[in-house]
Amino acid sequence: METIQWSEKFSVGVEKLDQQHQQIIKMLNRLISTPEAKDTHSETISDILTAMTQYSLEHFKTEESLMKMHAYPDLEEHRQEHIAYRKKAIDFSTATTLGVESVPQILVTYLLDWWTHHILEEDMKYKPFFTKKGVR
Repeated sequence: METIQWSEKFSVGVEKLDQQHQQIIKMLNRLISTPEAKDTHSETISDILTAMTQYSLEHFKTEESLMKMHAYPDLEEHRQEHIAYRKKAIDFSTATTLGVESVPQILVTYLLDWWTHHILEEDMKYKPFFTKKGVR
């Protein structure tokens, strides 16, 4: 699986959110590059996933607060994306606890696909809005 290279195509134009997205991509790349990514019982993978889950919750809170502060019209729709992600993360955590063998690889693929799509598609929807509002 290929790692993600940060480029301007990922920039949403808000420095704080871009920094957070860069951090998430670094965590994803660590996950992708970790040889234990196929090991169901990897402590390394578990540690990365825990850190990533905690960081993503912080990111969602920052993003949603900024949207609320500036009256972003699609806040609720965007929040639903975040809720769906959290539910899926809980499902993966449960499956990992139960020792489901295919979880690590499916999880890495899901995270890579979800974050790439979320930043490049969903988050880009608010870029013009924040640019127009002068949010940097």
